[in-house]
Amino acid sequence: MSLAHLASSPFVAALGLALLHFLWQGAVIALFLAATLASLPRSHAAARYTAACAALALMALAPPLTFAYFNAALAVDPFVPPNGWAPLSAPAEGGHPPLWPAIVVMAWVTGALFMSARIAVGLARLSSLIRHHTVPVSSALTVRFDKLARRLGVRSGVRLLGSDRVDVPMVIGWLRPVVLVPLAALADLPPSCLTALLAHELAHVRRFDFVTNILQSIVEAALFYHPAVHWVSRVARREREHLCDDDAVAVVGDPVRYARALAALEGMRARTPELALGSNGGSLVMRIRRLIDGTTHHAPTGRALAAPALALASTLGLALATLAACGGEQPAAVEKPGLTEAKAQAAALGIPWLPPAVSCWESAISSSARKHNVDPEAIAILTIVESCGDPQAKSSSGALGLMQLMPGTALSVAKELGIADHADERLLDPAYNLDLGASYFGKQLVEFGKKDPTRAFELSAAAYNGGEGRVRAWLDGKAELSEETEKYRALATGMWNERHAARSTTYETWRERVRGKMASRSAHPLPGARVTLHFGGATPGQTSAPHEGVDLAAAPGTTVLAPLDGTVERIEKNTKGEPVLVLAHGRGIETRYRHLANVKAEVGKAVTRGDVLGEIGAPEGGPHVHFEVRDNGEAIDPARYLGQTAAP
Repeated sequence: MSLAHLASSPFVAALGLALLHFLWQGAVIALFLAATLASLPRSHAAARYTAACAALALMALAPPLTFAYFNAALAVDPFVPPNGWAPLSAPAEGGHPPLWPAIVVMAWVTGALFMSARIAVGLARLSSLIRHHTVPVSSALTVRFDKLARRLGVRSGVRLLGSDRVDVPMVIGWLRPVVLVPLAALADLPPSCLTALLAHELAHVRRFDFVTNILQSIVEAALFYHPAVHWVSRVARREREHLCDDDAVAVVGDPVRYARALAALEGMRARTPELALGSNGGSLVMRIRRLIDGTTHHAPTGRALAAPALALASTLGLALATLAACGGEQPAAVEKPGLTEAKAQAAALGIPWLPPAVSCWESAISSSARKHNVDPEAIAILTIVESCGDPQAKSSSGALGLMQLMPGTALSVAKELGIADHADERLLDPAYNLDLGASYFGKQLVEFGKKDPTRAFELSAAAYNGGEGRVRAWLDGKAELSEETEKYRALATGMWNERHAARSTTYETWRERVRGKMASRSAHPLPGARVTLHFGGATPGQTSAPHEGVDLAAAPGTTVLAPLDGTVERIEKNTKGEPVLVLAHGRGIETRYRHLANVKAEVGKAVTRGDVLGEIGAPEGGPHVHFEVRDNGEAIDPARYLGQTAAP
């Protein structure tokens, strides 16, 4: 998927805006947290921890809420973003949306995936540590540990294991938590110190801190690009350790003894796995000083708890107020009859399966649709059905251009639009043809949207093909639609209903029928030639692009024939600067020829099946001609067009 296609998506535009706006939102939340912490004594660990967690929660909520706001605004009209942010999201000159939201989103996805992979690897390492590098501890220590757990009010089921791969006690897991104790600590630490450290770990278990730590890591991964997120998360982890220190002191009954236990860890200090919760978390010196200074645990007063609540509520209010002020008043929705579930999409079309022959006109399609208040995807689908994206298309009945306008109809529409210099020749100009076609189809939508809004597209498409009066009579039960109009209505409606799907069964079935009929009439362009390189194979000298045709080898001078009736549309240059002869055979099918010598075909001239196009050339690799078949601009396997098999 191209960068331009990503940029055309309202989802991507809204996500890019949300990620950008979080830069100031995260900074505001962090500033309020800093002010809150400055107003709270260090002894009030519970209040400080609550403030930090609330700030982190606000940071996690800010981007989704902002995304929802912009997504709703852009869904109303992608060309009219909220007033204050128009310079950021308005389309560039020519109707194309800016590329920066897609670039921002791609960079964010890359970083978030990398950070998420780190979390996954960390969890896998912890799981492996428990499975392969632990041993049971003594029964006496297990009994003492269970009694300590009951004193702390920890539910049963916590396991105590020893390991030679850790240097400090730590907690791993939630549903079946495990407290790991280094084997060296069992031998070197006095029982009183070990009991104090185990009390700290059991406090983590009681508070479900392992889950909280995982959630913190997820927020850090999603918002990795903002330094304030990492600072707030560090504050939360630090205050969480202080809370567990307070719980451990309450069990031990002596802050000095617990401080000595922490000091004993200094000699064993090492890198604890980031997702595990170890007793050596945070600044050890600050934790010991906090304990020795006698500022361990004080029940937070209502005033202390009110401070973070007030500051964080103010933060949320400020963020929402600023967003509303900057966003301005959302533009009122312009309801399109029958298209209420498909409000205007982005300037670039949002149909994943749109064929290249039509997507190349997306700027003109979007411009004409916007001008006449029609969904651009509706115009794109009509363009597929009418001309398969061929701006020079001419039907046997005289219809012209991308939207196959009859000259009389085009003249009537031009008069209504006040176009004085209208001429039939102008209908072969893609932009002009789309302008008149979108205006004419828009009138049908208004008319039939009044009768049945839920079927507005279906009825308008039928009227576009068979006439407004005939469709009115059909609805009133006074006439039947022609077979051609019935097929047209079913084809266009099927594509419309599947326009946002990854693929359209209706389109694929229709194109397969067209391909089959054309292939059944095709003759071999080089009778007696052998295929030296098949479709989809590796192109010599290249490593990525698959072969888009077949190479047919024969003796030098062998004539190359037209496989089907058609018109010599053009002679273009490929990426290597080589001439490519292009024949248009109608209904979106074209054939292409490279390495031709003594070209006989002339641009603009009609050819009949079997006419000589030129002679086989002698490029590097031996005499051969490269033969391609394209359907609506998409390269397809030419095997059925070599006159060897007929379509089913």
